[in-house]
Amino acid sequence: MLTRLPPALQKVLPAKREVIVGGFDPSEAYVEALKVRKAITQLALFSCVIIPTVLATLFYGLVAAPRYASEAQFIVRSVSSQRASGIEMLFRTFGLARTVDDAYAVQKFLQSRDVVKALEERGFGIREVFGKNGDFLSRYPRFWRRDSAEARFDYFLDRVSVIEDTVKGITILKVVSFDREASQRISKEMLKLAEEMVNRMNARAQRDIIDVSINEVRLAEQKTIDAQTALTIFRNRELVIDPQKSSLGILETVASLEADIAYASAQLKELRVTSPASPAIPSITAKIATLQDRALEERKKLTGGDASLSEKMSKYEQLALQRELAEKSLASTMKSLDVARQEARRQHIYIEEVVAPHLADESTEPRRLRGIFTVFVLGFAVFSIIWILSVGAGEHAQ
Repeated sequence: MLTRLPPALQKVLPAKREVIVGGFDPSEAYVEALKVRKAITQLALFSCVIIPTVLATLFYGLVAAPRYASEAQFIVRSVSSQRASGIEMLFRTFGLARTVDDAYAVQKFLQSRDVVKALEERGFGIREVFGKNGDFLSRYPRFWRRDSAEARFDYFLDRVSVIEDTVKGITILKVVSFDREASQRISKEMLKLAEEMVNRMNARAQRDIIDVSINEVRLAEQKTIDAQTALTIFRNRELVIDPQKSSLGILETVASLEADIAYASAQLKELRVTSPASPAIPSITAKIATLQDRALEERKKLTGGDASLSEKMSKYEQLALQRELAEKSLASTMKSLDVARQEARRQHIYIEEVVAPHLADESTEPRRLRGIFTVFVLGFAVFSIIWILSVGAGEHAQ
């Protein structure tokens, strides 16, 4: 049996089809498939596009609480003598240099749990600042999470951003809250916390660099004191101030005695030639013997035994050399301490505030039109996927 197709379907299906056993008409099945696909398309349009867009419009237009942002910009700098090029050389001409590692450390500190804890101790707790004046989706705590330390930290990261411009070296701190004054106060307090953290880093660096030099100076001072004490004990024990100077006096005495002996010997020789029976010969001979004995005694003071002046001079020179070396070591360590202090000053870092935290005069978040448009685009994308799948399934069934 043949059945005439409706005019709307004559362009899609052949003009006539045979009826399958049991009274089944393919045209009617196709019409039903079109109806089902239309219903699915309408349902997808409402559920994915219209309803979410309307809800987003109501939320952003009536419910979403305004949020105020306070932004601050700062640079982490240090006194440095390293070489640089470009514009950084201009800063270093005045003794300023940007420190990338220290800036990264400050950035990570401002996004740490320590900052959250410090803010809570100073009256800027997450619950107190973000737990009021906000809508049910934005305020703390969020309805799908319980109040905990991890929840407060995650919420803090959502409301506070720290971004570093690696090219310019400027770090941007941005705080967003439901109260513009609270945003500004939190920004200022976070800058204070960063400065305190930098000061702790400076103090630690100075201790690490200077303490070693100070210990070396103290050790050199003790060695110098010990050397001087040993020299003083030697002088008191040997009853001599400077053996070298004492030896010069003895040598002068020996030289004088030698001259007297030579003079007396010349007289004795002359008398023996001119007056062999002169009564002065025995006295001159005795005088020469006395002078020779005195000269021998003076020579023994210089070179004879452990008590001689040469032995004392050897010990004295050792002690004097130890004192001299200790004094040079002390001078060297003092110079090293000065260099360490200069190095500590060069490594001193500080935060230079470029832009102070401002007080917002109007809300910048949420961006309502963008939020509504985003919901519309995403919903329309999902709807398009569903529509394409339904069309493909219909053509496959056909």
